Amino acid sequence: MTCSARLSLLLLLVYARVPGLLSAQIEVTDDLGRVVRLPAPAVRIVSLAPSVTESLFALGAESQVCGVTDYCNYPPAALRKQRVGGMTNPSIETIVALRPDLIIVSMEGNAREDFNRLTRFEAPVFVTNPRTLEGINRTLEELGKLTGHAAEAARLIGLLKQAADSIRALTGDGNIRTLCLVSVQPLIVVGRNTFLNELLAAAGADNVAARLPFTYPTYSREAVVAEDPDVILVMSDILQDEGSLEGLFPEWRGLSAMKHRRIYSIDADIVSRPGPRAVEGLAHLYQLLHRKVH
Repeated sequence: MTCSARLSLLLLLVYARVPGLLSAQIEVTDDLGRVVRLPAPAVRIVSLAPSVTESLFALGAESQVCGVTDYCNYPPAALRKQRVGGMTNPSIETIVALRPDLIIVSMEGNAREDFNRLTRFEAPVFVTNPRTLEGINRTLEELGKLTGHAAEAARLIGLLKQAADSIRALTGDGNIRTLCLVSVQPLIVVGRNTFLNELLAAAGADNVAARLPFTYPTYSREAVVAEDPDVILVMSDILQDEGSLEGLFPEWRGLSAMKHRRIYSIDADIVSRPGPRAVEGLAHLYQLLHRKVH
């Protein structure tokens, strides 16, 4: 028997005595219900969503990230990573050239066509779609497994749960009638079954648009007048000057939110990205909603 044959036989005997060793690989189920398998923690990761990039850095996996989108601007160290294009138009050629052993995409911002193209290459593709705080924690847990940072993920999840529970305990049942605008032309608001709607509820808001059976419904100017919300929140990336809202919609001057100056611009990056900074966004929403009216 040759040396090589003896080594092969020895390995087979070892595998036979240690159940599961032959299948000792990482296995997780993504948000499309697909089983993603890795032989070892990923060391060359392409992230195609800002929330994913933030999550990977928060877990301590920044050295394993080799490519990010043009929109991945946090933490600042992410700006030094190789750019692979936008979320809806990434450069497939650039991604392939980076030789990733894992590509992570988001159902919320990435196109189905790009997902289909990426799955044709050798690198596994993991899909995330967290729509709740619990969903964020589940994604962090899965990313921890895929990157070899399971312990860090567990610690981070514990801190996020503690912070969210503390804020929920302060708010009780939400009763501050609120409308959150994500676009003004056309007028689009935050509806039900969205990550932002859960943040609003946890912060003590009664989202008036959550009664509609849509995630981001188009709203009419007249509907806003009829609802007369106590607070109007506006994403910072669509309107940085809250005062200009009255110029766009002069018929809103009689609204309670207008009269009491309860129109607030909110940082879109913090409150709309389902990642580890979500609790920071929750705390920010709580402070705005419960600010004393003078």
